[in-house]
Amino acid sequence: MKKTLILICLLAGISVASAQTADSQAEVDALKERIAKLEKRSEVWDKLKPAFKLSGYIQAGYDYLWNEDGTSTSTLHLRRARMTMQGDVYKGEKGAKASYRLQVDFCGTPVIVDLWMKYQPVNQFGVQVGQFKVPVSIENTDYNATKLEFVNYAQAVQRLARLGSGDMTGISSTGRDIGVQLAGGFIKKDGFSIINYEVGVFNGAGICTKDNNKSKDIAARLTIQPLKLLKIAGYYMYGEADATSLQTKYPAIVAGLDGANVKYIGYSRYGGGADYNNDFLFARAEYIGGKTGNLTSQGAYAQVGYKFLGKCTAGLRFDYFDENTAVDGNQINYSVALSYRPWKHIRLQAEYTRQTYNKLVNSKNGNCLYLMVTASF
Repeated sequence: MKKTLILICLLAGISVASAQTADSQAEVDALKERIAKLEKRSEVWDKLKPAFKLSGYIQAGYDYLWNEDGTSTSTLHLRRARMTMQGDVYKGEKGAKASYRLQVDFCGTPVIVDLWMKYQPVNQFGVQVGQFKVPVSIENTDYNATKLEFVNYAQAVQRLARLGSGDMTGISSTGRDIGVQLAGGFIKKDGFSIINYEVGVFNGAGICTKDNNKSKDIAARLTIQPLKLLKIAGYYMYGEADATSLQTKYPAIVAGLDGANVKYIGYSRYGGGADYNNDFLFARAEYIGGKTGNLTSQGAYAQVGYKFLGKCTAGLRFDYFDENTAVDGNQINYSVALSYRPWKHIRLQAEYTRQTYNKLVNSKNGNCLYLMVTASF
């Protein structure tokens, strides 16, 4: 009887052990299956991640202006609040690439700033469709607000490249327009092309706006890059603008024409410049000229700066603009700027500008202090 009880206990123990082993194995198998699913999801995400890159930035500032006649103004303001989604939706083995970009500015009324797709089958040729920067000026296309060394863009860029509210065509479109552009590069060396071109056809009416006439604006730029950090560019643009508002703002535009019958004003933009930028120094200069109707304008700027301590930048700029060369009235700004980046995603900027005017009615020499903070992610 005792032997029988011992045998029963042994059999029971073996059964329990076997059941526990089976349960443990089932748990291991379930864990392996779960890990396999997670690895598969990770692989899928790794493939999708290049196509969905999110970024953004906010810029807030303070402006204080005081003139020689004793008048002054000061204001706090939000300059930009933008969010961007961009990425590569296709990459070929031989360098072919399809990419896109969507950027929205939430400062004031939300507006789409960038919305384009680009296909580059080979380095020498690519096509871009949508809303993007017009290839006029190095500063306009190559330096967004988070990279610009000064708080404000140069006068010629703001007035002749549709970057500011005072553009000679009356169009303020952050330097962008809706169109189609061909672009590419030749003689590739060390990851960059020595000769680069851009040729585009645009509505000419501004961002998020249908064309308001039958003609299209044409813009082209040729860039020579003898060194990786040195660019030399020349550009030209021709188009038409609505004359309704311009006749009042700039009477010289339609001088000698039958103003009542002038519906569209032809204009041209031309210029060139050079840009050098490395880890310690930056230097950039451009000349931009333009004819809007019968009014000829021109501007130029030259700037140089030094980067130090890995977080600081100091720069000087000479900035000239002549709205109407026929009367030789111009504005010259002399600026000094400092920027400090205490953390990777925070930049603090300060700029002092001395404004001087020549033969411009109701314009008084003055001083400007600009402060701006940029937070990005």
